[in-house]
This record gives sequence, C-alpha cells and structure tokens, in this order.
Amino acid sequence: MSEKLVLLNALVTNPYIPMLLKTRPASIDEVKELMRGKSIESYIGHEATARVLSHLLEADVPVSRAMYKPLPGDTAVVVKLKKRLEKPEDVKNVSVDDLEFIIVEYYRA
Repeated sequence: MSEKLVLLNALVTNPYIPMLLKTRPASIDEVKELMRGKSIESYIGHEATARVLSHLLEADVPVSRAMYKPLPGDTAVVVKLKKRLEKPEDVKNVSVDDLEFIIVEYYRA
C-alpha cells in the first residue's frame, strides 16, 4: 500500500494506464485510521469543503485545483455529499452524517 493518501471529491481514473479499482465505503474513523502515518495529497478544489474536511479529519486539508493522475499502488478517499446543497453557504452546516467516504485502491490491470 502507498505511503500517501489522496483526497478527492470525485472518482478519478487514468486513461493512459490500464488499472483495476477496488472500492469500498468507509466511516470517518476508518479514514482517520487510514491517514495515520501517511502523507496527504489533497485534490479538494472547493475551499469550504476543504475546511469541513480539515475539521472532521483533524488534519490540514489544503485546497487544490490540480489534476490528479492515479498510478497503480495509489490509495484515495473520495469524499462526497450525500445530497446537493440548496445554497453554497449551506456547506458551513455540513456534518459527518452528510458525507460519504469511499476508499479507492488502484491496481495495474
């Protein structure tokens, strides 16, 4: 398993490398445990989402609009809202119960 953990707000694939993906839902506690001892790479592009994740994960989740290109051996956590917010400012009321966490492991096909 990789020494880094990637945070995403959507599932990302790499069209240039054939890969298999293993996915599974996770709790916030499983994500925190998975983070332990790993460097975190954030590809969370929305500032308010990064703030909420920083608070919930008790770690610095910087905003990044960079493009992520997964490689075999990478592990990522996709974080997404269970429902669409009515107004962007509603993100300040988001709790862990409003989020889904999906662990993604990338393998060479």
